[in-house]
Amino acid sequence: MVRSMLSVEPGTITVTGLDKSFGQHPVLRGIDLHVAPRTVVALLGPSGCGKTTLLRTIAGLERPDHGSIEVSGGVVVGPSAWVAPERRRIGMVFQDWALFPHLDVAGNVGYGLPRKQRTAERIEAALEIVDLGGLAKRMPGTLSGGQQQRVALARAIAPGPSVLLLDEPFSNLDSSLRVQVRSEIHQLLVEVGVTTVFVTHDQDEAFVLGDEVAVMFEGQIVQIAKPADLYAHPATPWVAGFVGDANLLDGSADGDVARTAIGAVPLLTATHGAVTVLLRPEELRLTPGGDTIVELIEYYGHDTIYLVQLAMGPLVRVRVGGAPQHRRGDLVTVAYAGPPTVWYPERGVETRGPRLSP
Repeated sequence: MVRSMLSVEPGTITVTGLDKSFGQHPVLRGIDLHVAPRTVVALLGPSGCGKTTLLRTIAGLERPDHGSIEVSGGVVVGPSAWVAPERRRIGMVFQDWALFPHLDVAGNVGYGLPRKQRTAERIEAALEIVDLGGLAKRMPGTLSGGQQQRVALARAIAPGPSVLLLDEPFSNLDSSLRVQVRSEIHQLLVEVGVTTVFVTHDQDEAFVLGDEVAVMFEGQIVQIAKPADLYAHPATPWVAGFVGDANLLDGSADGDVARTAIGAVPLLTATHGAVTVLLRPEELRLTPGGDTIVELIEYYGHDTIYLVQLAMGPLVRVRVGGAPQHRRGDLVTVAYAGPPTVWYPERGVETRGPRLSP
């Protein structure tokens, strides 16, 4: 019964050729994005890359300079179209949650509902979905940070939106609570089935919650893919470093193998000449003896990170499961033990997006 009162028909989002500038400063440049029904898409990127502006433009809180936006098959932004935010069937959770401190939980959740739908039953249904049943009369200031965040989510889903937008939804939570709430919200989004786009600068959040991840840089989407594909096949060296630890080593390719400072590395596609190859830390192995020095050890309980200095190359990060097996100052040998990896043109030859030097 609770679910039926707030059942949603998941919508789609299609953004085409979207441009947005503030004064002389371009913030969005030619954005194309499609979000399928019941899909959760993470907008991942550094501060100032345009993530929140894109979200606010989809919501109708900003007007683009050029381009179009369709929500659930209807044009809400276009050359001759503008649909007001309240008519787009979009729910939005802001970074600071934007709760009214003078209203109780029921008042906050019911605020966005039309007067005829602002019933105690509908409000309680929204609260039940986010596991806050029975707290309607509580004031926001008496709730924990995680509970306040869920009140904001209940307010967003109470009208039964076809699309949900979340702006840095976990940034105001401490690290331990963030992991717990992130898991709870992930389960809720899957259960409710609403099409969702959320903004984050945290790779872990993007990979855990996102069915797809769109990486943004300087107002552009430089790559969009499923998390596993994005991690294994980043489009540029910068993307490789932004979505996880990345060792980028120079080498010389001869067909499907590159010769590097740690030896032969198999390549995903054949090429010849100077290349830069991507080596994830967990794909490297250490053995005692050799001419590589262990400079630093970071133990995380479930695994250990070694920072090692190659004799004929840069510092390299190696991730090994379990407790440390080597000490600072030990001499070791590093070898690649992963699958065929991606390669990039030699340094100085730009691909899309910025580059990262190791």
